Amino acid sequence: MSPPAPFTAKRPAARNAWTALGVLLVVYLVNFMDRQVFAVLQEEFRTDLNLSDSQLALLGGTAFALFYATLGIPIAILADRTNRVRLIAAACVVWSVFTALSGMASNFIQMLLARIGVASGEAGGVSPSYSVLSDYFPPSKRAFAIGLFSVGAPLGLTAGSALGAFIADALSWRWAFVLVGLPGVLLALVLVVLVKEPRRGMFDTEALRAQKANALGALKLVFATPSLRLFTAAAAVTSFAGYSLYQWAPSFLIRSQGMTLEEVGAGLSPLFALGLVGSVAGGWIADRIGPNRPEAYGVIPGLTLLLTVPFFLGGLMVRDGGMSLIFFAIPLLLSYAWIGPGLAATQTLTPPASRAAVAAIIGFFNNLIGIGLGPLAVGALSDFLRQSHSEGEALRLALMAGSCAFALAAALFVAAGYALKRDLKSRT
Repeated sequence: MSPPAPFTAKRPAARNAWTALGVLLVVYLVNFMDRQVFAVLQEEFRTDLNLSDSQLALLGGTAFALFYATLGIPIAILADRTNRVRLIAAACVVWSVFTALSGMASNFIQMLLARIGVASGEAGGVSPSYSVLSDYFPPSKRAFAIGLFSVGAPLGLTAGSALGAFIADALSWRWAFVLVGLPGVLLALVLVVLVKEPRRGMFDTEALRAQKANALGALKLVFATPSLRLFTAAAAVTSFAGYSLYQWAPSFLIRSQGMTLEEVGAGLSPLFALGLVGSVAGGWIADRIGPNRPEAYGVIPGLTLLLTVPFFLGGLMVRDGGMSLIFFAIPLLLSYAWIGPGLAATQTLTPPASRAAVAAIIGFFNNLIGIGLGPLAVGALSDFLRQSHSEGEALRLALMAGSCAFALAAALFVAAGYALKRDLKSRT
């Protein structure tokens, strides 16, 4: 993607940009750590709270996603009008406190309320961060910066799996929620002290900077721009398959493969860390190829997601936990490669005054379909299949059905890449 015309105002120092990226990365890590600790502990509190798979899916998926996705839009609109850094810090405090409160739940309703609190806080973390980073990094470095920021997700999954399993084994699942959640309150203070609010539209053309924040306009932009529509659909379908794996992989390894919670934590943690390689590499490659061939921002994610399908299915079909972990390594490596290219493309297509809002609109569909329906579909299918299969086999078959979504996502990303090429050409 060609860079916009130079802006004469003073731009942020490189040191400030990398400081902002580093701190926001850690905040994103904590965001996903608090989210993943639920998944790794669900087999522990499922028994204590007497929950079904459908209830677990509602807690970790649908109920969480409804609040996360819906509140994300008004919070992002607020972010397009106010100090984004302070807003992210406040959100971090909210989700951290409610993560800790999850450890005090004694029934389904109490856990549901705690999860709603976590979702409400996390709704204010990601979209404003994309907007901040887009004002710290120019288009030529934006995919790499967003890809690097996005390694917070796999690192958070790693930390959540490892710490959650370790603390639950040493103390209890209740203490795991408390001890994983509370450090985020201190991190929010670090964010406010170290990261300064950048000037909006620092690297954008005068025409883009002149556009005012407009929620309805942001919604129209997403639906009126072919590449934005396709990137939105592709991200949502990817998340449908991805979040199914993140939430149900620990339960699958315990129920179907006979592993212990401690073994699952030790086995999954390094695999989730592989996502950081895929995230950074996807953004780096796209920034090298994309300026001359913008379709690469969609084709690269499409090819990597297509490669995940046979390995994901292989990990589900084998009957040994160790072999499952080996097969899962490839999907966990490749399934993050879309984030840097895909989100950088959508941010570049969007006026600075509406970037958080557009990111939240895309995130709304991404999270509602991905978090909201992915784990729920697998959980409900697992409950249904228990009528004729064992508990472990039912979950195995349900996950195999859900994995097919990666192939559809791959096709959508490739289509989005070529639509992006046409959209950019029409603007020149």
